[in-house]
Amino acid sequence: MEKTKPNYNRVALQRVDLKNLNTNLTNVIVIGIIIGKQRPNIFVSQSSESGSIQKAVWNFTIRDSMQHYINVSYWGNAERILEANDKFSTGSVVEIVDPQIIVRKLEDKSECFRPMVTSPYKLSLNERSVIVSHPDGTQRFKDLLRIPTKPTAMFVPLHDILTRGQSIKYADVLGAVRGLNCIRTVNTKNNQTIQVRDIEIFDYSAPSFKISIWEPDVITRSEAWKPRTTILFLADLKIEWSEFHKAYIGQTSGRTIVTENPAMSKETKELYEYAQVAPIETFDIVEQFVASLPAGSIAVDEVVTVNQLHYRINSRLTGKQSGSSSFTVVLFAFVTQLDLDGLIRPYVVKCGYCKVIINEVTCDNPDCRAIFDNDPVEHELAFNINISLSDHTGTLKKCKLGGPTAEEVLRCSPKQFVSMSDEEKCNLKWLYLLEQCKVHVAVIFALSQTPIVSVLHVERANPVEVSRKLPVY
Repeated sequence: MEKTKPNYNRVALQRVDLKNLNTNLTNVIVIGIIIGKQRPNIFVSQSSESGSIQKAVWNFTIRDSMQHYINVSYWGNAERILEANDKFSTGSVVEIVDPQIIVRKLEDKSECFRPMVTSPYKLSLNERSVIVSHPDGTQRFKDLLRIPTKPTAMFVPLHDILTRGQSIKYADVLGAVRGLNCIRTVNTKNNQTIQVRDIEIFDYSAPSFKISIWEPDVITRSEAWKPRTTILFLADLKIEWSEFHKAYIGQTSGRTIVTENPAMSKETKELYEYAQVAPIETFDIVEQFVASLPAGSIAVDEVVTVNQLHYRINSRLTGKQSGSSSFTVVLFAFVTQLDLDGLIRPYVVKCGYCKVIINEVTCDNPDCRAIFDNDPVEHELAFNINISLSDHTGTLKKCKLGGPTAEEVLRCSPKQFVSMSDEEKCNLKWLYLLEQCKVHVAVIFALSQTPIVSVLHVERANPVEVSRKLPVY
């Protein structure tokens, strides 16, 4: 490190580009930008003279041109390695002095846990090596951060991962950020405390795909990511089945290189443009799905009980088919929850410009022209109601009643509803609450989580039809 190593004589060193490396070179200096790094691995080394001492290895990847990138391993005293890890991050332009140039061996198992690179060599640093910041001319290196390490055209659609993830171990993924969860702390099997962050991305083929980020460097970078705006290319993302989510999810690993807002290839540009208007809120996803249903969907006459519907949903989930298909059925059920006059707002507010759902008075979408327009447009309202449906076999909770369907059922628009008195809202609720109804529902496996049950049509049930069609179990 700079404060623990003496100054070195640059004149006596031979600067070598990655494309010109070979194992016969000595006293070289390699300059490049860090495009990915892993958490240092600390271990105990036995020494006959001083007993056991803590050692560490830090692995990272550098690049000096569009075509050439290489893996680097820095071995040494744990304190020294941890100091280097803290000092340099993705985006740091560094000078690596006096590395050992080693030929990569395909049979080396360690290669399976490192990013795929173009160089036939790898660099190994030890106590005699030096790594310092490169002082000038760094912009051309900075531009390399937006160049993916693999062709973006070769990405795997998220729908393919969700539906056939059992045959995919690693995938190159191109997606737009949908949302970021809070950073959480977990304990590993070897009693280490580390941080992890879950994010969601989407593309044309799927509205949501979960990814767990384990590398501290990538977690730090994620603080600047924005929904709809940030595009990510993840090379060699690990794919695993999540028993908790009942879906396939992505996991960053030592092999993964994350490229933020990759240079505008055709695929990246098209995804960015799609991300500006794509439905990413649950409400919008349901609305889009309902609008896409064929005209005859409401006429479906397959009657099931709540228990049968629960069984069908669970069968899809346990069969690892959660992202593959949706279906519609009919329930003869009592409406046991319809909260129109309580504390929960039964509608959403959308920006009049970009149609993004907003929680405050103003739109916080950074790309919305409302920020610059002096002639404001009135916000839009849309019903978004949770209802519960019950029959003799059980209860189906948190069904979604929204959009034009809710307007038809309640016989009013959201704007008219807002102007109603509490007494009028209460009377409206009792049109259906605790009444037996014939309810058409769509079960939507749109997200990599519990499916959404959307109400397509509601009408008071005909007792004769109920007695003839309602299953007994």
